Amino acid sequence: MQREDSSAIGMGKPLDLLINNGLESQDSFGKWINCTVTESPCSMGDPVLESSSSSGQDSFTSPEEIFSITEVSPAWAYSTEKTKILVTGVFHQAYQHLAKSNLFCVCGDVCYPAETIQVGVYRCLLSQHAPGLVKLYMSLDGHKPISQVLNFEYRAPLLHDPVVPLEDKSRWEEFRLQMRLAYLLFSTSKSLNILSGKVSPNSLKEAKKFAQKTSNISNSWTYLIQSIEENRASFTQAKDSLFEIALKNRLKDWLLERIIYGSKTTEYDAQGQGVIHLCAILGYTWAIYLFSWSGLSLDFRDKHGWTALHWAAYYGREKMVAVLLSAGAKPNLVMDPTTQNPSGCTAADLASLNGYDGLAAYLSEEALVAQFNDMALAGNASGSLQTSRIEATNLVNLNEDELYLRETLAAYRTAADAAARINTAFRAHSFKVRAKAVESYNAEDEARSIIAAMKIQHAFRNYEAKRKMAAAARIQYRFRTWKMHKDFLNMRRQAIKIQAAFLGFQARRQYRKIVWSVGVLEKAILRWRLRRKGFRGLQITTDEAVEEQRQETYIEEAYYISSRKQAEERVEKAVIRVQSMFRSKKAQQEYRRMKLAHDLATLEYESLIGPLSDMMPKDHRN
Repeated sequence: MQREDSSAIGMGKPLDLLINNGLESQDSFGKWINCTVTESPCSMGDPVLESSSSSGQDSFTSPEEIFSITEVSPAWAYSTEKTKILVTGVFHQAYQHLAKSNLFCVCGDVCYPAETIQVGVYRCLLSQHAPGLVKLYMSLDGHKPISQVLNFEYRAPLLHDPVVPLEDKSRWEEFRLQMRLAYLLFSTSKSLNILSGKVSPNSLKEAKKFAQKTSNISNSWTYLIQSIEENRASFTQAKDSLFEIALKNRLKDWLLERIIYGSKTTEYDAQGQGVIHLCAILGYTWAIYLFSWSGLSLDFRDKHGWTALHWAAYYGREKMVAVLLSAGAKPNLVMDPTTQNPSGCTAADLASLNGYDGLAAYLSEEALVAQFNDMALAGNASGSLQTSRIEATNLVNLNEDELYLRETLAAYRTAADAAARINTAFRAHSFKVRAKAVESYNAEDEARSIIAAMKIQHAFRNYEAKRKMAAAARIQYRFRTWKMHKDFLNMRRQAIKIQAAFLGFQARRQYRKIVWSVGVLEKAILRWRLRRKGFRGLQITTDEAVEEQRQETYIEEAYYISSRKQAEERVEKAVIRVQSMFRSKKAQQEYRRMKLAHDLATLEYESLIGPLSDMMPKDHRN
């Protein structure tokens, strides 16, 4: 047992007092006195102390407790820090005279001097210790316990989360996306279904075309092997290239399975994204060419209605956006509406949301042009849109700011022209709808409206007269007797009967005249002369059917008005987004960079399509 620090204890006390208080071994006490005077630590390797320790262990089995520990605060300590603890307790009644003595606190294999704070309260400074449970007790000599033996815990320090650099976070995020993509590609294989089922000749023909187009992917292995053998690539580059080539080959096989299966893909991962969406997030432009050659839609939506272009714009992948646009992705598609965005968001909205103003402006311009072209193709818009392009010969003597300004002006002219033509088409369509509604309004509905208005007017005119008659009747009821009232009712009943008989006679006489006239008109003109159905063949539309038809028309008109309003708002926002480039040079730089990337991607895509069409056999071209 080791002692970190010691002080003179019991030097003013007679030796027989300590003996009476339970010290059994004179050798142990002498060794303790020597350690106390010389302030040197006592080692368990000393044979004298070993014998004393053995005697102390014998006394530990049945110790004589003279001090009761009531609390140890704190009950644990960190293993890497020095800790102050307070030991609270009381001496038994027969040993109250030891309350002012200097005590030791033994914790594990080390004894520490206990500083008296007040009677029964002692403070000790514990040093560092290995994590785990140790025994703690109070002692007079540093060996023999005079109190109960308690367990004290040394705990390992808490491991705080290490500060991960931003670069490492982005790498981990990219790795998680790659893991999701690899899992989706390898876990959704349909090779067994294809082998067990019948393949249609058309699907087999399309699969052969796709295999012919993607035959150059196998050359990537040869290039990677040569680069490694000639030491032209670092270890990190070689590892990334190996992973990318493996994904590329697996994606080719995955797409080949979908082509044979019928060009259908509905696989999503746990987060709701498909293969093309994960490729767009990671920036794998080579995957877009494979999807384009396979015939699968580039505008395939995930479970939230996002396309690959939406995800590429959200993460600011300019090259991916350029490749998607050059391959035929639509920039004017709207994602599914949410509670935050009831009208949905376009790719330009998502890019602007994350601060990619130049990319958002370019996508807004492309969306307006694409929307006008779609409307013109459907016959809803007339005319042709003149896109403003700056000739390369006019850029020789321009500095950077002037070049940015000209491109911004050209983009704004194109966007404004497209927006004006789209709004004109909206107004023309609205006018056609209103004109059609006026034409469909027939005379029967007008007659019904006139009759209803006359009824309302008649009821309003007779309202005052009825009020006066009711007031007079109430006055008469009060002042007439029962007999007078009864006679009055009988007389009125008889008068009403006479009036009803006379009015009925007049109505029947007039009705006969009308029926005779209608019969002559029906037989002489409609049935004999014009060879048409008579009045008996007319189908009268009931009020319920007319009301239901009006309700359906109203719902359709309300839906059209709401959708048209949202479309007009999107067009207006797109023009404003293009116009905002005048206030930001950074947005102008991003716009020019995006424009050049799109032109380059278009040339690259056309160069890939040209040689592939020349390589195809004649029967495949047909």
